[in-house]
Amino acid sequence: MGPKKKGRAARSRYMIADFTPEERERIIEFCKRNGATVSSFLAELALEDVYRASREEPGEEEFTITLKIPAEQSAKLYMFSHRRGQTINQYVGEIVTPVLEKGKTSFTAKTQTLRYYVSPKEHQLLKKYLKSRNLSARTYVSYLALKALEPRRKK
Repeated sequence: MGPKKKGRAARSRYMIADFTPEERERIIEFCKRNGATVSSFLAELALEDVYRASREEPGEEEFTITLKIPAEQSAKLYMFSHRRGQTINQYVGEIVTPVLEKGKTSFTAKTQTLRYYVSPKEHQLLKKYLKSRNLSARTYVSYLALKALEPRRKK
């Protein structure tokens, strides 16, 4: 988040990110502590994600979900996955992935917004990127910001 580079267009278009009131305060406090504007912090996160995605292959991320379902349904889940020669994790992942690809990331919880400004070219680039992945700018950029605030995980 350095000084503006020569030749870069003015950031005259604004976009909005949604946060809960507590998340919004965390973002503002983080920016104050680090001497950054909220706008530049959010814009840089969004643009870094676009540029990173254009350079890298889509990666996979592993996480654990615990389901509480009736024993009868659990047996069916095991049988379905076994018949396909998959683990339960592989089978559930195969079911969930298409739903995630179709779904939009907007939600209706009580939120407060933060604005960030981008140039017309950056705006077009962001909108195209988000549309191609069926993501809402309001929620995806807030996800990136909250992820950036998480303590760094040791690998």
